[in-house]
Amino acid sequence: MNDDPTGHLSEGAISDSVDSARPGELLPADHAEQDLADTLDNVVPTRGFRLPPIVGLGGSAGGIAALQTFFQAMPPDSGMVFVVILHLSPDYESRLAGLLQRATSMPVVQVSGTQKVEPNSVYVIPPGKALSAADGHLRLSDLIHEQGKRVAVDLFFRTLAETHGPHASAIVLSGADGDGAIGIKRIKERGGLTVAQDPYEAEHQGMPRAAIDTGMVDWVLPVKDMPARLIAYRRMESEVRLPPEDAPKPVEASNRNQEDKEAALRDVLTFLRTRTGRDFSYYKRATVLRRLGRRMQVNGVDDLAGYLALLRANPGESGALLQDLLISVTNFFRDSDCFASLEALIPELFKDKGHGDAVRIWVAACATGEEAYSIAMLLHEHARKMDAPPLLQIFATDLDGEAINVARSGIYPETIAADVSEERLNRFFTKEHRGYRVRREIRETVLFAVHDLLKDSPFSRLDMVSCRNLLIYLTREAQARALEIFHFSLLPGGRLFLGSSESVDDSSPLFTVLDKKHRLFMHWPAPRTNLPVPFGSGTLAFNLEAPMVSKDGPVIAGKAFDQARPSVRNLIEPSSARPVSWGELHFKLIEQLAPPSLIVNTEHDIVHLSETAGRFLQYSGGELTKNLLRAVHPALRIELRAALYRAAQTGCVTESGPVPLDMAPEQAQITLRVAPAGDAAPDFFLVVFDSKPLSASDLPQLAQAQDLSEPDPLARQLDRELERLKLYLSDTVEQYEASTEELKSSNEELQAMNEELRSATEELETSREELQSINEELSTVNLELKSKVDELGHANSDLHNLMGATAIATIFLDRQLRITRYTPPAVALFNLIPSDIGWPLTDLTTQLDYAQLGADESAVLEQLVPVEREVRQSDGTYFLARLLPYRTIEDHIAGVVLTFVDITDRKRNEEALRLARDELEDRVRSRTADLAHANVSLRTEVQERITAEQRVRDLLGRLVGAQEAERRRISRELHDTLGQHMALLGIGLKTIMDHTECSPDVREQLHRSQSALLRLEDALDRLSHELRPTSLDDLGLQDALWQHLESWAADTSIKVDFQTRAFGRERLPEALETTAYRVVQEALTNIHKHAGATRVGLIIERRAHDLRIIVEDNGKGFERSSVLEGEHRRGMGLRSMTERALLVAGQIEIESGPGQGTTVYLTLPMPAGPGSHHG
Repeated sequence: MNDDPTGHLSEGAISDSVDSARPGELLPADHAEQDLADTLDNVVPTRGFRLPPIVGLGGSAGGIAALQTFFQAMPPDSGMVFVVILHLSPDYESRLAGLLQRATSMPVVQVSGTQKVEPNSVYVIPPGKALSAADGHLRLSDLIHEQGKRVAVDLFFRTLAETHGPHASAIVLSGADGDGAIGIKRIKERGGLTVAQDPYEAEHQGMPRAAIDTGMVDWVLPVKDMPARLIAYRRMESEVRLPPEDAPKPVEASNRNQEDKEAALRDVLTFLRTRTGRDFSYYKRATVLRRLGRRMQVNGVDDLAGYLALLRANPGESGALLQDLLISVTNFFRDSDCFASLEALIPELFKDKGHGDAVRIWVAACATGEEAYSIAMLLHEHARKMDAPPLLQIFATDLDGEAINVARSGIYPETIAADVSEERLNRFFTKEHRGYRVRREIRETVLFAVHDLLKDSPFSRLDMVSCRNLLIYLTREAQARALEIFHFSLLPGGRLFLGSSESVDDSSPLFTVLDKKHRLFMHWPAPRTNLPVPFGSGTLAFNLEAPMVSKDGPVIAGKAFDQARPSVRNLIEPSSARPVSWGELHFKLIEQLAPPSLIVNTEHDIVHLSETAGRFLQYSGGELTKNLLRAVHPALRIELRAALYRAAQTGCVTESGPVPLDMAPEQAQITLRVAPAGDAAPDFFLVVFDSKPLSASDLPQLAQAQDLSEPDPLARQLDRELERLKLYLSDTVEQYEASTEELKSSNEELQAMNEELRSATEELETSREELQSINEELSTVNLELKSKVDELGHANSDLHNLMGATAIATIFLDRQLRITRYTPPAVALFNLIPSDIGWPLTDLTTQLDYAQLGADESAVLEQLVPVEREVRQSDGTYFLARLLPYRTIEDHIAGVVLTFVDITDRKRNEEALRLARDELEDRVRSRTADLAHANVSLRTEVQERITAEQRVRDLLGRLVGAQEAERRRISRELHDTLGQHMALLGIGLKTIMDHTECSPDVREQLHRSQSALLRLEDALDRLSHELRPTSLDDLGLQDALWQHLESWAADTSIKVDFQTRAFGRERLPEALETTAYRVVQEALTNIHKHAGATRVGLIIERRAHDLRIIVEDNGKGFERSSVLEGEHRRGMGLRSMTERALLVAGQIEIESGPGQGTTVYLTLPMPAGPGSHHG
């Protein structure tokens, strides 16, 4: 995981991503990504989730005892997987798996490489490694961060959340740092369960307290109660009853159960809206249902009716449900590769901006502010490279007021070191006892405010909008609305930065793709018919559904884009005040090559015409008409009427014969084509005028053709009569239409007035929209300023109270060494009055004997080195004068601070102490002579005692040696001499039984004697072995212990595990072998008698300079103080072991506790030299 997202994209890479989409065209939306976002929507996956639930347990100091308690209470067949993450030192081999194995019958495995997880198993992280979860496996990796050791829990929790979502549980146990706090946020975001150990129970409260302070912990419990609650939580997963996640469908009247569920769901959401004021109707139904299901699992409620009763009875549950739905979770530079791509685009935001301009960014759904501060860091890093950078202004908004307060404070835990590079930590943060605080210069760049994206007024004139991981929770309609809002807010060419699982839908060409992989888009001018105009004072909003249209179709509101870039419209309409759409551009370019045309409806009214079609229309004086047959050139009316009729009847394209037409200054032959619009618009027709110029030579031929077509003069007469009747009829129709138009005139005037009024209203609404945006920005700035004023007021009040309450005389001077502020005790020293503020301190009279005051003030201001002096007042009072540089928060020197502490009592005490010291010195000198004589006798007595103790120890050593020698002699005697006699006696008895005929009674007596003899031989062997095992002298320590362990295990039925490390069958000095054997023998005896153990482990480890033997059991343990320090004989065995070790300069350590078993550590020094000898 890369915590320093400072990688750069080349300009070529950016160009390639932009070139992949033509201007005005969006790449197809990746619906697969949207579907993936739905599954990652921090909610429960399908019930058929194939991976077992995983419980991650994180801890540090004091965590082992908590883990042992946890696993002792966890049944071995829970069906869950347990992964333990502790801060283990890489310098030592971990014994964690062995320690936990004693507490559970589940297999405990230390992860190595890639490990597939199995239910009812425990997996332990090895030292010096990072552990991640992926697709049912655990993977190890090296800790590549310097801070990696203290964020190992966070790193695992994050990957666990991504792979298991709601089937993940995170438990934070005892630990001294804040590791785990960020990781549980990700677990909660993905719908998992979060648990923290009760801080009052934990040995170290740091980790549990940091987790609880995030507000993301579901349960705070004692460790012993956690297993039962976990099992109940997992069982509730299959028992919770919810409505289906799909949109509700009409149900039959008999299906009352479904209706009741839907009604209960509505009641819960209504109650939540009433209690919190938040409306989640625009959230995806599945998201809301799954969040509700999670809260029901946490509370152990299986239906919505019961949960509604819980909401009403427990006021705090409404807030918990609201937090689950909002999930204000993020981290610095989340998706570092995306931020690296964004960093490469940052210079584009500064393009053509100077000192008087501003870079304006809106971070919507900012949560606790990490993303907003991350973008602010990138802006500041680039601004530092400029000579005259523009103003940086970031608006960060969210629905969650508590998250906004956290963001404003700018204080984050130490574990952010996993996401922020060390360089940025040093540059942009200050270290505090609570963690890291964002520096003031970054905090002042970001303005935080509570804001509802879909209801409150949007910001405007922005260079970039960042909205990451919000759209995946919204319905399709809400997503489209949000994108329209972002489009309105951005300047042309502005950037849109979305989450890794979000994309721009291809249904609206509002944005073009800059970087598809990293979700970077660019604003593209497009018609907008639904403007997001807010209503009221900026708290609610509604859609202005009336489309903003003109006679030429939809338009783009020009004022929303006051930084227009060069566009194609300048080539087409240089004088136009509005930009054209791409459809208009396409139409205009085609029209230059296509013949004149127009569109009419079934009434033959013109609804649209091309630019060049007007030359075929003729209008006489009076009212204009839209009817094509009245407006077309008279020579074309008959052919046009016939063509329109045939096209309407047949539904096919019709064509008229050529009609000569005088198109002064030239003659033309016109062919009319009429085409129905088809199914897309069945009531409309396209009329095309195909014009062909006629030369002078073509006219006689055309006239001759017309003459030849006439049959006779009578026909010509009838045609002329018919034409006159047509003209008369046409005049009559025109008169009728004229009278009809006069009746309509008043109505049309009213419509015209209404149109003007509507246009004026649209302009007012557009202006209102802009004013609302500006008002929202002012409200946000005002809220931020009010917050800062409140902070300053509190700080000023604290300062006044501190200065009034302190008994120390303090004076503040500016860089000109003039008084700016002072405390009441300083009045008596310099006779200060309020009007003295602004005067140099050295100009005032003082009762202090301090001639160097002016020089000290100048020295502190110039050298920045504090000065301390003891000065005396005229009445004999002493003061400690301390002069220090006055440093601002920005670490600038703004003057000098003087403090005068009354040390009169201290001076008096020092004088009294001096007199007492002199008196004591006299007494010491007189007593020194007496003590010198006593010291000689005391030294002699001590030396005699040391010598006596050494003699006792030597004597004890010889006694033990003699005892062992006597044991060896007796053992040899019993084994060799007496054993041989017993063997001979057995042979004799067998010979007698085999070769002598005797009575049954005698033979029975011989059998009993033989059995008794065998028992006696066994007793002699055991006695000989207990006195001194011959294998110890003959074979060495390892074989002797192995034989003893086999015999002891057979006698006690206790399982024994014997291991050696770097130790073979080499011989050691006799004293060491004897001591080691006797200590192990005594330890095993104590285990058998007192421990009640079922398992014993023995480890012999040879190290560089000593031999270490470990004897451990899983018995009931004991309280060391009550056994080793008591007066009774219970601890005699342990004392005997300790004394034996001391005789050979060895050491015994014992670890035990009630219910924790006992471990004995014996350390024996190895002799110097390449080998050792047995003697």
